[in-house]
Amino acid sequence: MSQYRRIAGVRVHGAESAPYAARLVEEALGRASEGVSVRFTADPALPEGGYRIEVPETGEIRVSGDPFAGLVYAARELADSATPAGLPVGVRTGAPGLPLRTLWTWDHSTNWDLRQLGQQEIGALNPYAKSAEAFGADYRRLVDFCSRERIGGIVVYGLLRDAHGGVEAARELCEYANERGVRIVAGIGINAYGGIYFDGRHRYNLATWLRQRPDLAAELPKKVGFDIDEFGDLHFPASEYMMAACPSQPDNLAWHRDAVDWLLDTLPVGGINFETGDYGSCACARCAARTGGERTSWSYEAMRSVYPTLLDTARRTGPAGVPLRHLVEVYWDNIFDLDAQKPLADLPDDVAYQYCVNRGFWYDNRDRLTADHVERLPHTTNVLRTHAGSQWNRQRHSWVPEMYADMATRSGAAGLRGLTIFAEPSAYHPTNEVSYLAYARFTWNPELAWADFWRDDVAPRFGGPAEAQAFADGAAVLDDAAATAEALDAVRSDALAMVAATAGDVQRRWLWLAERAARHAHSAAS
Repeated sequence: MSQYRRIAGVRVHGAESAPYAARLVEEALGRASEGVSVRFTADPALPEGGYRIEVPETGEIRVSGDPFAGLVYAARELADSATPAGLPVGVRTGAPGLPLRTLWTWDHSTNWDLRQLGQQEIGALNPYAKSAEAFGADYRRLVDFCSRERIGGIVVYGLLRDAHGGVEAARELCEYANERGVRIVAGIGINAYGGIYFDGRHRYNLATWLRQRPDLAAELPKKVGFDIDEFGDLHFPASEYMMAACPSQPDNLAWHRDAVDWLLDTLPVGGINFETGDYGSCACARCAARTGGERTSWSYEAMRSVYPTLLDTARRTGPAGVPLRHLVEVYWDNIFDLDAQKPLADLPDDVAYQYCVNRGFWYDNRDRLTADHVERLPHTTNVLRTHAGSQWNRQRHSWVPEMYADMATRSGAAGLRGLTIFAEPSAYHPTNEVSYLAYARFTWNPELAWADFWRDDVAPRFGGPAEAQAFADGAAVLDDAAATAEALDAVRSDALAMVAATAGDVQRRWLWLAERAARHAHSAAS
């Protein structure tokens, strides 16, 4: 039997199941009326992202995948496998090791089209400073990256905002992403973070609601904000963005229920990321009596009181007829505090509960993440989310692929169902690029060997294995707060030598390191 099958054009059947996937194959292999038949079949029995490709020596090529993402992934693999000798003959299958692979973003600080003015690099309650068109320009690039690297979804806080087009801009983004097998997961605040429509004079904007019903507002502490060990003391500025509603008021719950209904009637989102707010829990007498004096920057009791109704409202079928994917924030550095989570035990079990960790907490406690502990969590579907590699741990442009690989590997071994990371900076930045690729590869296959990832994905991007290690070492100097101007100048000089010796994207990555080192050296010398 021949190892390869020559292809001189294809005829696609079943394109209605996945028109974008069909276009990918036609563009890669050529479209011909007498070409080889390629048949696409949507198979709901496959896990999301799962697929099967059959390339026989003769006859029809068969491609099957789950209705939402699997056919897109299969089409990309089929197109990428083409060689001058033809397509490899045989059967190939794929499915994600961690099913819930999600990137987390705020709209105002997501910068994937670097030509845009008004870029921000930090914040959780910010105005949108770019043009309205920039929203789509940024997120389309991020969607394309996710589709290409088999990352299942993007959480977008600020998805609905007047400043970048409101409902129409959000709908266009959802449709663009759905076609490419990427879920847009609406980030919404419950009693906090702007509500369902984050910013605008809209009936489901929280500030609009509370201006109409000031009697329903929460009593927040004097300081609105929180502390993260790797960031420090964070204060949010006084603005309507940080207005909060009292979770003990039934009218607020009814308003949120109606808002969730409106959202899912209006936009083809792939799910919802629910958050009840982490910048202060209500201190009114009613809440204090109900919670027994629970006082943290978030309230488990508030979560327990609102989520059953809202999750029941949100239980719907989404794009391509697959169930919506909902994530519930369980906040940070508490995955091992089972006593604190007791109020959550009665919440619905058909959504994912998302535990956030900071880098210091991870390194101190990662050996405790075992299958036995995950079994003891209140629910069956649990996801790790991390501030590591983001501005919240002072790592927005840091080299962290080893950390993401470690998190994915340990999560898979322990029985967690997913990993969520921040992905607001563009993959143009090579430190972010390699970190994102590590996340993509190790969440797809948590048993992947680091040496294989280094050989296949890292080394070619910098000119070879030794060169890649030299880049990683240089990036570590950038992250060293004690690095001297002389040390940073040495990184710049070595990077410029690589710029002179390389070309194309390899050269671009070294040029980035040289410029970044020069910037840091200038500041260190001042």
